[in-house]
Amino acid sequence: MAPTAAKAGAFSLSIVKAGDLIMTIKDDTLPLHRRRKIEIVMRAEDRTLVEDLLRAAGVSGWTMIRDVAGMGHHGFHQGRTIFNDESGLVIFVGVGDEAIIADVASGLSRLFERRPGVTFLSDVEVMRSDYFAPSIGTAGDPSF
Repeated sequence: MAPTAAKAGAFSLSIVKAGDLIMTIKDDTLPLHRRRKIEIVMRAEDRTLVEDLLRAAGVSGWTMIRDVAGMGHHGFHQGRTIFNDESGLVIFVGVGDEAIIADVASGLSRLFERRPGVTFLSDVEVMRSDYFAPSIGTAGDPSF
C-alpha cells in the first residue's frame, strides 16, 4: 500500500539535556501506511486456535493481553483469579494488509459459531509498514 502523508501541523522535536539544546528534528510530513487492525476477545483456553489462525493467514505478529476484564451480554467478566493460562479472557491485537485480516475474520466467524468471542475490525495507519508485512510460511505457501 502506498504511504500517505499526515499533516496535523509540522512535526518538530527538540531534545534538551540539563537546559542545553542538543538536537532539533523537524519534518513537515509523517509517512503513514494504511492497514487493517483486528482485535479478538475470547476465552484463554481457545487461544491456540486463534494463534494458529493468525499464523496460517500470514499475520506477521500480534499482541496478546491476558486477564482481560469487561462487561458483555453475559455480564461482567473478571480477569483470572488463580494462576492458570487456560482460564479467563485474552485479547489479541493484530495489524496487516486488508486481505490477510479479512481471512482471519472469516476464520473467526466460523470459530465463533461454536465458541464464545468477539471481533473488532478497524482501519489504522502505521509508521513502520515493514513491521506489518505478511509472514513467510502462510497457509497458501508450500513451505507452510
